Amino acid sequence: MTRTCEVMDGFLGLRKGAWTKEEDILLRKCIERYGEGKWCLVPLRAGLNRCRKSCRLRWLNYLRSDIKRGKFTLDEVDLIIRLHKLLGNRAGCRRSGEPCPQL
Repeated sequence: MTRTCEVMDGFLGLRKGAWTKEEDILLRKCIERYGEGKWCLVPLRAGLNRCRKSCRLRWLNYLRSDIKRGKFTLDEVDLIIRLHKLLGNRAGCRRSGEPCPQL
C-alpha cells in the first residue's frame, strides 16, 4: 500500500493552493462514507486531484465537525491562567532534562 501512496503523491498535476467549496464537499462525503484513515486512498475515493497529506490536513484542521472556533469562554480563560500559574511555560523542565509534570 505504501508504494501506491508514494506513486499517487508523486503524480504530476496535483492541485495546490486554496480549496474550493466543491472540494470540501467531496472530502466530507468521502470521510462520511469511508471514515478517517487510509489517507492515500482518500483522493482517489473522493475524486480529488490533491495529495493525501493535503486531504488529511484539510480534514483535521478545517472540516471536522468537532473543531471549536471562536473566542475562549470565561471558564477556559480561567483554566488557562490557573494552569500557567501552576506549570509556567514548562521551558525550565525541558532545559534541565527533568520530566515535565503531567496534567
